[in-house]
Amino acid sequence: MYCCYEDSVLAAADENGNLSLKDAIRLFADHSERFDGIYEDNRGISWVALDERNAEALLAWLGY
Repeated sequence: MYCCYEDSVLAAADENGNLSLKDAIRLFADHSERFDGIYEDNRGISWVALDERNAEALLAWLGY
């Protein structure tokens, strides 16, 4: 059992801290966001980290 939502997202990441495309799309859908929205506005998050689907970067983009 996870203590919080963020932990469950981080646990789904691979050994490099990145989510699969399927998991990233699901994460964004859970927040009523479009995953491709990261390419319209990076919200100050590293483009490289977002493109790699880094779990911490995606969570930061979503406001966590």
